[in-house]
Amino acid sequence: MKYWGVALTFAAFISVNAEANMSSLFNQLLKSVQNSHSIKNEQAEPDGGDGDQAGGSNDGSDNSSDGSNNSNSGSNNSADSGYSECMESVAGSYDTRCMLTALADEVIIPSYAKLATEAREFSDEDGALATYCAAISSADEAQAFNTAETGWRGLVRAVQRAEMHAIGPATDNGKTLQYRLNSYMSGPISTCGIDSIAASDNVDVASRSLNARGIRALDYLLFNSDLTHTCAPQVSATAGWNELPESDRKIARCNAALAIAGDISDAAEKIHSAWSATEGNYRATYLEPSNTFQSLQATTDSLFYLEKGTKDAKLGKPLGIIAACTNRTCPDSVEAPYSGMSLQNVITNIEIFTEMFSSNAETGFDAHLESEGWPEVSQAFKTNLAEAKKLAESIDSSVASQVASIQTESDETECTNAFSNPDTVSESLPMCTLYGLVKRVVDSLKIDFVTIVNVDIPGGSQSDND
Repeated sequence: MKYWGVALTFAAFISVNAEANMSSLFNQLLKSVQNSHSIKNEQAEPDGGDGDQAGGSNDGSDNSSDGSNNSNSGSNNSADSGYSECMESVAGSYDTRCMLTALADEVIIPSYAKLATEAREFSDEDGALATYCAAISSADEAQAFNTAETGWRGLVRAVQRAEMHAIGPATDNGKTLQYRLNSYMSGPISTCGIDSIAASDNVDVASRSLNARGIRALDYLLFNSDLTHTCAPQVSATAGWNELPESDRKIARCNAALAIAGDISDAAEKIHSAWSATEGNYRATYLEPSNTFQSLQATTDSLFYLEKGTKDAKLGKPLGIIAACTNRTCPDSVEAPYSGMSLQNVITNIEIFTEMFSSNAETGFDAHLESEGWPEVSQAFKTNLAEAKKLAESIDSSVASQVASIQTESDETECTNAFSNPDTVSESLPMCTLYGLVKRVVDSLKIDFVTIVNVDIPGGSQSDND
């Protein structure tokens, strides 16, 4: 394994700086072998800060990573962070456990606090969604919907951030809490299941399947203009639904959305409480010195959502790029087809990955790479993330419309060329170029990053499938 690690390190160095001369290359490799920390054997010292209050302000990050826009993101560089106290107890300018402390206190916990707040306000009986439900068929309906949509977008953004740090409580019991927020990665949505909730009285949403809950269910209920149910004729719950007045069906769908939003709020509050130092205090478990490697591995595993969730599920499969799509394209795999939020979800995923990569101005995975002697790798990540975000923000068409535009073999070829050569943006299929830019980050994650940080690639990410 020692020599295999050296070989991988050699490959990582080559991938970042192919023009290095042999003398410099030898020195870098020698330094890497001599100074490798092998975090699996590292014995970190406690910093005495496990009991500190975690959380704080829900926005305003001082993140130094390139291209990051943290307005209202949930990141927090306040005095609530235990990072400084941790660093006072160790020697050197970088420590893995202190990096995880900053990540927990300045990104993860504030992000969950923001999610809990957004979900609670959106689902409140006096909130924007309930106000819209009450305004249907009145002169105030349009304005009330616009206000509710603003709240919905805030909620979706908070959920999409949480996708990137599904660690600990969110992943317990087969990721039940995470899938209550968004079941996109668990399988196809059940529109009939959602219709059944809308058509029934006093439904216990908690008893319904996960693929009829979460933000995708809200996407369907609030933004699908077709009010016809999608169930088979023998489904009794929706019998007579299509004959109801349009206003009654809109109100019923809105009330179903309110119930599902309440379930999302409950899940969000459970996750946030589990992390909170004053409640479940998973923070203490995460930062326990003896758990440093396990927490590091769990964190890097969560970062691979950028591959399986962002790159493959949200872009690759709908666009027909990856093998999981057996047709020319797979439009049914678009994450938010009714609201058109799919591209914004990709942008949010890139933003939170960037924040987690550079937890604050002093530490992060960027600092870890630099401490191991690989500043080029750190900078390449920041540059590639910034380029992907910049392109995503410049695209003025939806994922669904780009998928729909791939109709011929020539279109397929254009998409292939676009993601294979992402330095040149395709005029007709920029979404395929975006896939290529995100793939560039993922490729570095799977080779350079895991080698230098000395962690394993999570299951299912051993090889690419495009």
